[in-house]
Amino acid sequence: MLSDHFEKRALSLGRVVAEACEYFRAAQQPDGSIAEDPSIAVFQEWDSVNALKAIALWQKDLPADFGPVTEQILAFLAGREKPTGMLSWGATEIGPAEYCTETSSEYISSLALLGLDERAGHKAEFLRGRQLAHGPWEEVHSHIPRAFQLEPSVTGFALCALDEAGVDPIHLDEALDFLAGKQDREGHFGINWYYYCTHYYLMRPAVAALVQFGNYAAAARARDFVLKQQRPDGSWFSEVAGFRGEPSVPELQTALALMTLAHTGMDIGEPPVRRAVDWLLDRRRADGSWYGGRYPYPETESYSAFRATQDVYTTAQVLAAFKYLEQQ
Repeated sequence: MLSDHFEKRALSLGRVVAEACEYFRAAQQPDGSIAEDPSIAVFQEWDSVNALKAIALWQKDLPADFGPVTEQILAFLAGREKPTGMLSWGATEIGPAEYCTETSSEYISSLALLGLDERAGHKAEFLRGRQLAHGPWEEVHSHIPRAFQLEPSVTGFALCALDEAGVDPIHLDEALDFLAGKQDREGHFGINWYYYCTHYYLMRPAVAALVQFGNYAAAARARDFVLKQQRPDGSWFSEVAGFRGEPSVPELQTALALMTLAHTGMDIGEPPVRRAVDWLLDRRRADGSWYGGRYPYPETESYSAFRATQDVYTTAQVLAAFKYLEQQ
């Protein structure tokens, strides 16, 4: 059990979770959003959705007085919905029909986890209808380069959201074939600087979806790749060759890699998982959060204004990883 391992380290799992969620409370802004730096609005919705999902995963373990934090996040996100009910990732100028499929998918999953079935189901039905006939979902956001709009994480997030909301995809076999076809012979699903500059961001939702629908062979190949890439200290780190910028920090990459392993069925009883959990616990900050660095935009003039810290997102991913491990 994950809690047993925490106790061996003289830590309470419940306390670690509660302190991380108190960090979210401290980061809540007057409008209800969650942001460690209120001057940066580029990922306001994305960070808030991910904090909401972490809270939803651990809701039964949080104190009763945490309810208002959740309600304020929900109110903020409801006010940011597009006419379709979907969300962008933050304060960037796009049309009313455009949205971020990944942010919207995690929003649907969060609503479903919170028991808000009608709201989740309505949005899931819309998302269901946006699947392409040959299987994948795409990003519907003009700020994402066209070549990057069909990354496997997008389809993985969408499939997981539909499953969480109890809605069947229209073209399930085609979606699973698309994901399986995106898997490299080494077991990963590619790496893209625009998607956190790490293998594990693309892998985590793709593997979760494949496992959910029974493709254990693909999941095993992904597991083997992740295990081979683990560093001796228990962490993970990858980057795009030649990328001119700061890649995602090891704290975030380790949380995503660890979650991928959890989706393949690995638990705290296995040494690679224990090393990763211990490494993350050793990097927990005094306020209960984890350092996230900055989003890996390239160091070019066109991206000079896009400088977003990732502490909220990283902390949310660590909490999610711990929950999925606890469920093994």
